[in-house]
Amino acid sequence: MSTPVDPARPTVDQVALILRARTKDAQGNEVGTFDSDTRPTDLEVEAQIDAAMGLVGVRFPSSDRLSAEQVVALQALVAYRAAMRVEKSYFPEQVQTDRSPYAQIREEYLEDLQGLLESVAAGGGGGELPSYDLAELPVGSWTSIPDSFIGL
Repeated sequence: MSTPVDPARPTVDQVALILRARTKDAQGNEVGTFDSDTRPTDLEVEAQIDAAMGLVGVRFPSSDRLSAEQVVALQALVAYRAAMRVEKSYFPEQVQTDRSPYAQIREEYLEDLQGLLESVAAGGGGGELPSYDLAELPVGSWTSIPDSFIGL
């Protein structure tokens, strides 16, 4: 029995649309998608998509609680996040010297992330942002306990 694919999960081809110039084979030909002859390979991009699904997905309700438009937007966000991970992982020297599209991809990602967060928070599509019950508990240092308290 196979696990159904999350509709918010982008394909390798969708990540390649963002990083088309990175889809070169061993001979330097641009092939338009990632495959077994590109760097990174299609399987390596799949691993980046997996990580991006986790990183982006925790910010939103499950895709079955989002509108169709929000699922498409979430899918694009995950593709952007996977593309950023590819850039940092496979071309870090170019990212550091601004010879990579990383900064532009990140800017688009952040703008679109904000838009989707606002859409979900406004109740569009019936989804709600996940909330986490958090509290602060002050914890003092054992070095601040008076000697008379611990019997010294």
